[in-house]
Amino acid sequence: MDPPTQPIIAGFMALRDSSSRRAVINGILDNLSPHEIREVKSRFETITFHYDLLDKLPIELVAMLAKYLDLVDLVLLRKVSKRWCEVLSSTTVLTTAIRYYIGKSVIKPDCTLADFDTLIKKRIQVERGIPAVVATIPNDLPPDFEGELNRDNISCFNGVCAWIEESRDRTTIFMVHLPTGQNRTLTTANREEFTHVQVSDSLVSAISIRGYCHVWNISKEQYKSFRIPSLQFVHYISIGSKIALSYADSVVHFCFDSGVARSVKIGPFILFLSVHAKEDGFSVVCARRKNGDDVQPWEDGYLYWDKHHLQTQRFSVHDNRFICIGEQYRELPFRHDESWRFQCKPENATPPYRGCPSQSSTLLKLRMDRVCAFRYRADDPHPQHLSLEADDLITVYFHSTELDFRYPHANLDYSARGPGLIFSYYEDYSFSTKMKLRISRVSHVPDTKVCRLESLRTVTFPGDRSCRSVWGDGDFVLSPSEDKIWIGCFDEAWLPSGVPNMRISTWRFDG
Repeated sequence: MDPPTQPIIAGFMALRDSSSRRAVINGILDNLSPHEIREVKSRFETITFHYDLLDKLPIELVAMLAKYLDLVDLVLLRKVSKRWCEVLSSTTVLTTAIRYYIGKSVIKPDCTLADFDTLIKKRIQVERGIPAVVATIPNDLPPDFEGELNRDNISCFNGVCAWIEESRDRTTIFMVHLPTGQNRTLTTANREEFTHVQVSDSLVSAISIRGYCHVWNISKEQYKSFRIPSLQFVHYISIGSKIALSYADSVVHFCFDSGVARSVKIGPFILFLSVHAKEDGFSVVCARRKNGDDVQPWEDGYLYWDKHHLQTQRFSVHDNRFICIGEQYRELPFRHDESWRFQCKPENATPPYRGCPSQSSTLLKLRMDRVCAFRYRADDPHPQHLSLEADDLITVYFHSTELDFRYPHANLDYSARGPGLIFSYYEDYSFSTKMKLRISRVSHVPDTKVCRLESLRTVTFPGDRSCRSVWGDGDFVLSPSEDKIWIGCFDEAWLPSGVPNMRISTWRFDG
């Protein structure tokens, strides 16, 4: 730098306020020749004001940001630049995103980038309701079969599904392992008629009209049974080697390994049942009166904030009987000016909600006349269900009014233990009577123990097929119709085989 210019630069640097510095800069620019202006312009064109924030952040912060992106957005952002592709393809980022949306159980220790991409692609197909492979199992009805075929009683867990075969007078359970196609039929010695069926990771169980629960171990091919008090149970759960049924005021628990069935009186009214998979134990959430008077029958089935609260109880086996080893009381999870209704008569009740395989919750519905009496809010949810966390804290799941509970619906994150992806059918009467598939995702409300079902996508069921019910477990989605069972798989490598007459089919939704 020339000596004559040094005092000028030093004087400019000595200016501390921006207005003085701006005045000097404007004065210099006003006195530049055209040639000097072109030189200044070319100098500024080499300067960029863009800053790649993602490149400068620690990888742990990028992983935290990935949880706020949909998986399809994560895939698109990897195409922005080589650097973004490198950062967003790191094991730390992909593991965090997959754990958040799908669940940690799907991630194996030796997962590669290709494995992560396969998981993400499959999840995106699930969220869009587009199976990669579709197969059908025909009903094989006898020529003289009359009446409507009802296959709404299906159970599915980790690729194993079972249903009561109505074409055989409901005396036979058909079970199939979908990944391999291995199948078998299950009956009792005296051909009892079945009413309900449940599948766990090791058992297939079914309730007969004679009041027995029949249980088959899938891998060991062993059979056991136990007597139940009545067919008017509310909750029916099968997880691991355990089975539990709850009535209005009691629970029956069965362990297949020991062959022992135990019952315990708890008192009305059991709203929620959770069964422990690895030990003889369970938890319940009951509706209790604050004044301690739980003798009077719950004929009205209404919960009021000022009169009722929730009691959480944990039970475990001691000296060959169940005892309560812990209890907590919680206030009702709604506003003071609301009341919620539950159906306390099992024969008229809406089927319980299965948030995960080990839990079953009675649906609570907002009493609409009290809403009108106070104020109407468009965002008031109609139904809600409960969930119990590891710390025995109750989480409330609010459902939108769009979720139709007349037909069975599926949580496709059963096997993955993810946040929840709900498939449900409903009839669209706006333009036609076609069935539509609604796909919803569980959305957590920050800083609360409250979750909402967020609608992701609605697709029209193809053709004139009459499916209303849906089951699934993350890899497969099943929908029974009058003439066949439709099976959609989100794994492109699935090759259905082994099941008699199972065949690849065409099943495409219109968005």
